[in-house]
Amino acid sequence: MVKRTTRDDHAAAILRELIVISRRGVADARTAPLSLSMTDQSILGYIVDHPGCRSVDIAEAFRLNRSTVSRQLAGLTRLGVVREIADASGRGRPLELTDAGWAAYREAIDLLQAVVDRHLGGWNDDEVARFATDLTRFNGAATDGDRPGHPRDERAG
Repeated sequence: MVKRTTRDDHAAAILRELIVISRRGVADARTAPLSLSMTDQSILGYIVDHPGCRSVDIAEAFRLNRSTVSRQLAGLTRLGVVREIADASGRGRPLELTDAGWAAYREAIDLLQAVVDRHLGGWNDDEVARFATDLTRFNGAATDGDRPGHPRDERAG
């Protein structure tokens, strides 16, 4: 039996808290008039952060099958929040948010920012800065090897 260390306990606590943050964020953002799933919100955010991206870029970034992203984008297009840039040439047209998409994105971000601001209400500026720095460092350390493999793939290796 492997003995757990204090570091292991702290790492497990970090995971639990990140899961809670994610669940709360999705639940809070669903209170907006245009209720978007976590995947929808993530796609809108990706398009905002990567202007002119294509569906293949989203599939690669989220490690999803292209057909999965295509279905998600079709739904977002039907909602009127995402569109392809019509005058682009080549395979896979660049994507952009519509005015309704920008409004939905901003509303979700504003809701989530209000939650973060409430949670940080009792923190001083140095604590907030340290937390931001630590989260940025944590996310910056991610590599492609961080994605769990499918058990079937691991047996083959």
